[in-house]
Amino acid sequence: MFDDISGEEAKQTLNFLLNAAVDVQMASTESIFIEKILSYARKIFHASAGSISMIEGNQLKFVTLQNDEVDIHHVIGKHKYIPLDTNSFAGYVAITGETLYIPDPYHIDADAPYKFNTLIDQETGYKTESLLAMPLQHPSEGIIGTFEILNPKDKYFHTLNIGIARNFSIIAAVSFINMHLRTSLQHSYLDTLERLGHVAEYKDEDTYQHIQRIRFSSQVIAEQMQTSKGFQEDIFHASAMHDMGKVGIPDHILNKPGKLDADEWNIMQTHAANGGSILKGSKSAILQMSERIAMSHHEKWNGQGYPNGIKGDEIPLEAQIVAVADVFDALTQKRVYKQAWPLNEALELIQHERGQHFAPAVVDAFFACKDKIIQIHRKHGFIIES
Repeated sequence: MFDDISGEEAKQTLNFLLNAAVDVQMASTESIFIEKILSYARKIFHASAGSISMIEGNQLKFVTLQNDEVDIHHVIGKHKYIPLDTNSFAGYVAITGETLYIPDPYHIDADAPYKFNTLIDQETGYKTESLLAMPLQHPSEGIIGTFEILNPKDKYFHTLNIGIARNFSIIAAVSFINMHLRTSLQHSYLDTLERLGHVAEYKDEDTYQHIQRIRFSSQVIAEQMQTSKGFQEDIFHASAMHDMGKVGIPDHILNKPGKLDADEWNIMQTHAANGGSILKGSKSAILQMSERIAMSHHEKWNGQGYPNGIKGDEIPLEAQIVAVADVFDALTQKRVYKQAWPLNEALELIQHERGQHFAPAVVDAFFACKDKIIQIHRKHGFIIES
């Protein structure tokens, strides 16, 4: 049955709710967010188990199950979906929007509009002794799912805590919708960045594969250099636009089947500065990195590169990395002005240019993970074995 709690306990629970609301909204992914929601909901009642389900069409999908007493991971796949109807506790709550408290799921009135599915208990050995099911209800989107809390420590659900849990469920629903929108926008944003990278080289039939080789190779090198996860993710997306400035280079120069003369080479070299200018001024961290890569990936460690002749660590790390990935790609892949080099010859040149064209640390990282990079080239292009 329901019971009240003391004023001090209420104060502690409210403080807990405030901290929980902040924490769940800072989750980095939807899966982490959902796990936190259920964990905090369980903590409100000191409950040993619980689940969250989300509405998908005419079904409820259980997106997480937690249980401190038994291992339930092996049953998640078998019971992932249930019909969205009033037969189950979760379905009843999702359809009606009611909060459902079941003090003993094994003894439900015969005329109750819902049933208790005992299969999970039977398969795991866990016994559901009491249950609270609540809707995840967004103020404008309506009910998006439910969460169920099983077996509170005190064997009953405090009245105040149920009220707090209702408020928490609203916060959770709002946060989930906001996160879903942010994730959708982020995916659209990153997809747009990749397509912008393709625009820069749209005349080349190998454009997509080239972009993929540069992105994955740069990310692998960055990982080998033990950069942060954020840096690795950013360079994966930002490197797609390393040649953005080529949109301003005339076709007859880009597609010339041979060596460029001095005037043509001078024009070709402008693509680095042009790319930096196109990408300049953004507040996006990824586009800021894209600007640095576009501007500086043709600079050389010894200062003899272009467009600014900077050297050493004056060259941004992301540009140092893309420089190696881009030259290796240019060597091993067929281009309009050259045939593809055999692998050993390409590797020898990269090693020879250590400390001249390329940053020594980047070259060392490249060779430490070269097998991964070679596999990337086999998947998204080809390699001429020596």
